[in-house]
Amino acid sequence: MFSSRNIHFAILGIILGATTGYIFAFYQVQSSMPRALPQASSAPPGHPDVSDEQLVGMVKDALAKNPNDTTLMTRYANFLFDRQRFAEAVDWFQKAIALEPNNLDTRTDLGTALWSAGRKDQAMAEYLHILKVDPKHMATLHNLVIVHLEERNFTEADKVLKQMEAVDPKYEGLEPLKRRLAEVRGG
Repeated sequence: MFSSRNIHFAILGIILGATTGYIFAFYQVQSSMPRALPQASSAPPGHPDVSDEQLVGMVKDALAKNPNDTTLMTRYANFLFDRQRFAEAVDWFQKAIALEPNNLDTRTDLGTALWSAGRKDQAMAEYLHILKVDPKHMATLHNLVIVHLEERNFTEADKVLKQMEAVDPKYEGLEPLKRRLAEVRGG
């Protein structure tokens, strides 16, 4: 039946699912949006307001019951990333990777959190590690273009874009990245 506990887990699932969906969408259109991250994601219509503190409490309770739930760890890390709590996000991504070292998507998220936390050398090392395992990992290639643009390394950004185009010429993030390169390059 619908106990208070089940309702809380349902709410947590909805919020974490929406956050994960938001993160995925963020990566897909990141290149065409301003660099500033939104402060909060919106809940579905009619959804009760849940404060960040309440959500954190629910996540910690859920993790206490299942400390090896890498999906929940990753969702929580993305939640922290959304709130620009990059150092904490790095910690949670690293915990998830310790349990699932071959999850390249989580490793890419870790690289992005490391970059945002100012740990650029570690972020690049993570991205390069991922590409050694899978040279066609599009999320990592996408993020590499963004960091090269941020560093104004247009030659490398162009090189990675060509690599992406060779892997998947119909990748939906390709054209926005090309436009962003042209804009940042100044023409």
